[in-house]
Amino acid sequence: MIDINEYLENITNADFFSKMGVQDLHEDYVILIEDVKKVFIEPSDIEFKGFYKDVEWLPTSPTQDDPFYKKQMNPKDVIELRREITKYVMSATEKIDKNKFISTPHDFSVAARNAICFAFRQSITEQYFNLGHKWKSIVEIYYTGHWPVGYAKDKIIVI
Repeated sequence: MIDINEYLENITNADFFSKMGVQDLHEDYVILIEDVKKVFIEPSDIEFKGFYKDVEWLPTSPTQDDPFYKKQMNPKDVIELRREITKYVMSATEKIDKNKFISTPHDFSVAARNAICFAFRQSITEQYFNLGHKWKSIVEIYYTGHWPVGYAKDKIIVI
């Protein structure tokens, strides 16, 4: 059973995207990159620790497919949970500092908000169907204040 109240409390208390640019994640499975420019505008294999050619980007649109699991037929209760999570995440991120997402002339703030919503929705589905822990790991990175943007092999690319 999913404890939606725990999710909602954690979302309410989170400071999403606040640690972008801070080099404070040291897990072996994380490749931490300084900013959006070094990820999306001027990527280098050095920044990506040799994994750039293998990067798969995490979804930034609600219409994209889940890269980890086949599409599930969500029952009504899961649809309601996903809707509630999205509402809370959108509220928690509506006043984020957009400057962290801008590399002139590009603004990645909408992509970031879509991505976090996608991750939280898929985390609900993942937990409901007991599919694994891919999205749970990504959501945990969001809680640290960073933006997970992609993955390569067993690494997660994070700003």
